[in-house]
Amino acid sequence: HERPDMLREKLQAAIDEVSASGLCHRIVIGYGICGRGTVGIQARNVPLVIPKVHDCISLFLGGDDAYQQQFKKYPGTYYISAGWFEEKTTPISQRKLWANFGEERLGFDEVKQQFGEDAANETFRFLNSWQKNYQRAAFIETGSKQSPKYEQSAREMAEEYGWIYEKVMGDRALIHKMLTAEETSDDILVVPPDQVIEFDPIQSTLTAHPLWAERIGDADAPKVIHLKGEEKGEFTPMKIGVGIDAGGTYTDTVIYDMEQGRTLGKSKALTTKWDFTVGISRALSGLDQDKLCRAEMVALSTTLATNAIVEGDGQKVGTILMPPYGMFEPEDFPYEPRALVAGRLDISGRELAPVDDGEVRRVVREMVEKDGVRAFAVSGFAGAVNPSHELMVKRIIREETGFFVTCGHELSDLLNFKIRAHTAMLNARIIPRLAKLLLDLETVMEGMGIKAPVVVVKGDGTLMSGEMAKARPVETILSGPAASVAGARHLTGLKDALVVDMGGTTTDTAALVDGEVSVCDAGSDVGGRKTHVKALEIRTAGLGGDSLISLEKDVFSIGPRRVAPIAWLGANYPGTATALQYLEKHLNRFTASASGMQILALTSSGDDFELSPLEEEILSLLKSRPYSVDELILETDVFFEGALNLERLEENYIIQRCGLTPTDLLHVTGRFEPWDTRSARHFCRIFSQLTHREIPGMADHLLDMVVEGLTLELLKRQLDNETDPEALHTCPVCRTLMKNLLAGGNSEYGVHIDLKRPVVGIGAPIAYFLPKAAKALGAEAILPEDADVANAIGAITSRVVVKRQVRIVPGVGRGFTIEGLSNAGIFNEFEDAYSFAVDELVRLVRKQGRASGTSAGDVVLEIEDQMPVAAGGKPIFVGRIIRAGLTGRPDIVLGAGREKATVAGF
Repeated sequence: HERPDMLREKLQAAIDEVSASGLCHRIVIGYGICGRGTVGIQARNVPLVIPKVHDCISLFLGGDDAYQQQFKKYPGTYYISAGWFEEKTTPISQRKLWANFGEERLGFDEVKQQFGEDAANETFRFLNSWQKNYQRAAFIETGSKQSPKYEQSAREMAEEYGWIYEKVMGDRALIHKMLTAEETSDDILVVPPDQVIEFDPIQSTLTAHPLWAERIGDADAPKVIHLKGEEKGEFTPMKIGVGIDAGGTYTDTVIYDMEQGRTLGKSKALTTKWDFTVGISRALSGLDQDKLCRAEMVALSTTLATNAIVEGDGQKVGTILMPPYGMFEPEDFPYEPRALVAGRLDISGRELAPVDDGEVRRVVREMVEKDGVRAFAVSGFAGAVNPSHELMVKRIIREETGFFVTCGHELSDLLNFKIRAHTAMLNARIIPRLAKLLLDLETVMEGMGIKAPVVVVKGDGTLMSGEMAKARPVETILSGPAASVAGARHLTGLKDALVVDMGGTTTDTAALVDGEVSVCDAGSDVGGRKTHVKALEIRTAGLGGDSLISLEKDVFSIGPRRVAPIAWLGANYPGTATALQYLEKHLNRFTASASGMQILALTSSGDDFELSPLEEEILSLLKSRPYSVDELILETDVFFEGALNLERLEENYIIQRCGLTPTDLLHVTGRFEPWDTRSARHFCRIFSQLTHREIPGMADHLLDMVVEGLTLELLKRQLDNETDPEALHTCPVCRTLMKNLLAGGNSEYGVHIDLKRPVVGIGAPIAYFLPKAAKALGAEAILPEDADVANAIGAITSRVVVKRQVRIVPGVGRGFTIEGLSNAGIFNEFEDAYSFAVDELVRLVRKQGRASGTSAGDVVLEIEDQMPVAAGGKPIFVGRIIRAGLTGRPDIVLGAGREKATVAGF
């Protein structure tokens, strides 16, 4: 127990000897997990059986559950049994006049004779100090004939040490199972021949894996396999395409000549979230209508999903969980409403308990009626291995409510069901909005006579058909940034660079390496949250041209919330000047906080929305002109902004919040003036009076804050592959060094960073901030032509790419299972599992490719064997990962569009 290496060595020798004798058909190891002395033990030609108990006492009590009950009752218990006495494991005892000291046995009289009685008493008092850790002596009645005799000795021991005495009835059920059971269960592990015992730290239990052998596979086999698909007919390349990026602030459109690789026209318009058709129509209307109608395909990218996460917007989601027994902690799921329902799988995906149809229906009805839920997330333990339970619950919810449902396995193939539950909730929240965007786009195109089919950019920078996007819109998270990176690569031809896209709401940073952007399987970072949705490795922060500039106690901050610029408000809403005059007259009300200076404008009537009396009063006021929050508080006779209950009106885009933004500062400094500079300057004058700073100095200071934020984001992206870059904010040394860097050094020293690759800037406001940010990092800033619509160009020039993977792992006790394929079953032979996995994986990838819009059939397989070395020095087989990839042009979508256009007479 105290020397697990020696135990392992002697136990393996005994197993080898017994296995070679041919005298038995199983070897039972009467030892638990404690000490992990059995980890690394190998079964030879005879199966091993070992209990999964954490303490050996559990063997006599019937299992860990019974032991835990006793432990809770008396944590400090000294357990005794008849076998314990017969093995002469009597405890250290002054009455017995001997004690163990390391590997030696000391006699009291010997110590007394050599060192004196005082030294002997002190020595034995120290060696017997272990007694203080116990409060009870428990005699386990195992049914031995010698029990009465030894039970009396146990009583005497308890009396001598001042312990409570108790007799505990033993249970031989676990020992019986070890002798008879044929398969691994929750409390025993059956180790087949040629497998090795390992410890699973996640489940905190013992498991078994095969030793690497020829029957499992050839270590020298090809790691990359190319499978040719069926030859297709000749494909006529697309001539003209339209790219659309429906961003959180602007909708960008471009007509692109695919043959010549050049822009034929571009147009921008503000995104109108309350009705996407308005913003899309305005942007498309700015293009050459003749060329527009000749387009053969429309590609859409969007930052809508990303912005919704950053800003915390979206529908209310009900989360349905199917956790394993004992693995649910409320603090792991900090969102409401949530419910646990029946339906349980083991780690291999085998069903332990079925889904209860009636229970699911009852739970979702309550969530809809009592909690106002409008979308659902479903996640179950082992759902990534076997999604059947998640899909069944999804079907039931759809039948019962008709609402959108996101399953954890659809978003991530991570095995951690808690992570998948969080991701499913995060994405279910914004699914309805994405679906509406696609429907809005189709409505606009139909009204403008555009017959081209629609493809959508996914979060990994690849395309899928519009029809598939409607069924799985969650995959468009980070679609906009992904298209931006594709556009930057296309416009510059660079293979190694940092790419930064600054829009109205967010700043997205990514890295090009060898012409590719790596896919982050664990999920990209969005506003400090990991999405766990497979996407390009992009950082997203709430910093943009329309980020809200806040002033609290004379301290400025920028973002992450997005508002409309005051310059835009003044250009589009008569009465803006009146709202600004109110603020100037009541300046003393904003000395502590400028939040009440934010101005609200009406964007839609809200006629199809059930309004409260207060909401009706607010909209009635806003119909005449914009009002600041502070003026609305006075007019409606409430006491503070929270009492206005503006959330519903803003979430449904009935009203638009406006405030001071970097865009306003660019108007004031004369660098960017598409809207009303007078209103922007008036608003800045009010802030100038509040802070006692001149407008030029205040504007430069705030614009420098934007540059500093951009500089930090670029540096964080560079550090992402090496460490957690958020330490730049928490580490005192890091903060000191960064302050020095951003200030250009001080009189004593200067910090310098030299990025080894250029930084490509795209997005409308980037030209005003990137040169300074890149200079601070010692990098070259590149601002390509058409950088303002690079995301729309990236959308139309992208391709369909389908990737999927499975993993073959040893089964629980026997055979092999396939993670990532629903109901694949157990295979006795590895070759059969491998053949099935390859055939099914290739079939699914080609099927998904067709659904995404490409007829490409060539598939590339990548094989990775996971073979750590066991304690004995031999490699063990933990799993084989098979990755399949397919790349192609969206020819199916294009072909269908051409047929549609021909029928329509184009």
